[in-house]
Amino acid sequence: MKAKYPLDKELKFLARTHLFPNIHVYPFVNIFMGMIPCGSDENVSVRRHIISGYAGYNLPALVIEPKNTDEKLPCIMFFHGGGLILKAAGAHYQFAKWYAEKVNCKVIMPDYRLMPKYRFPYAVEDCYSAYEWAILNSAELGIDEHRIIVTGDSAGGNIAAAVVFMARDRDQILPAGVLMVYPALDRRMNTESMRKYTDTPVLDAGLAKMYWDEMLIKGLPQPIEYASPMEAGSFAGFPATYIEVAEFDALHDDGISFAKKLEAEGISVEVHEIKGTCHGFEVALKSSMVRDSLDRRVAWIRKLFS
Repeated sequence: MKAKYPLDKELKFLARTHLFPNIHVYPFVNIFMGMIPCGSDENVSVRRHIISGYAGYNLPALVIEPKNTDEKLPCIMFFHGGGLILKAAGAHYQFAKWYAEKVNCKVIMPDYRLMPKYRFPYAVEDCYSAYEWAILNSAELGIDEHRIIVTGDSAGGNIAAAVVFMARDRDQILPAGVLMVYPALDRRMNTESMRKYTDTPVLDAGLAKMYWDEMLIKGLPQPIEYASPMEAGSFAGFPATYIEVAEFDALHDDGISFAKKLEAEGISVEVHEIKGTCHGFEVALKSSMVRDSLDRRVAWIRKLFS
């Protein structure tokens, strides 16, 4: 029987994968997710810090950096995906290490708080606190505070965009760029891909609705763009942006529509639709498409930092 969605052969293992539709399962899943190691290797060093998070929280964060370097380096703030309900996966740690090694930069990954216990604004405020910490401690960390980009996949892309708006509104140094992979950007869910992809692998429109409903259970925040970046009244000052979307993904049009809004305001944006993919394709670490995506991203980041 022919599969409904013709995933690339390197992603066939995801065809029957689907995230849990019950949000109360995830705290138990995170017990095991929290056991995934992220340690130093032959290419990078990993250090653990406790920094000041939102509302006085002691926020754990990883600082990943290339070995044998004493120079002041650019930095990537890496906000992992997972619907604001899952801890970082092994693929997130691998990408963070690849960025540090291949770009020759520092990568900071905050272990932000998760739903259902901590709903909006905890995750995004924790991540903004990490961004501000990197700037305020740039000398000690060996970071060039004017060469910091924010990146994230899925819900992490949502956070990355929101952190830009927070930095703008709070008179903080703006990131030099934004890199988002299949980002969740619009709580209204009124796109064609949301209507079309109701049964896709990994994530579909029904799951996306569950995440949005849980995130905003207490009502819509102001400014709305801290939760739903697509609804920003203005994108003025938004930095250069790189976006990747998966072909068979309810979130496909979020990334495309966001790119069009940036282009309409004269902001540099690079967009790639990765054919034959579904949401979460980054987990296929050994696939040629992931390596191709990594090479494109690294080239874009290097150009931005240069």
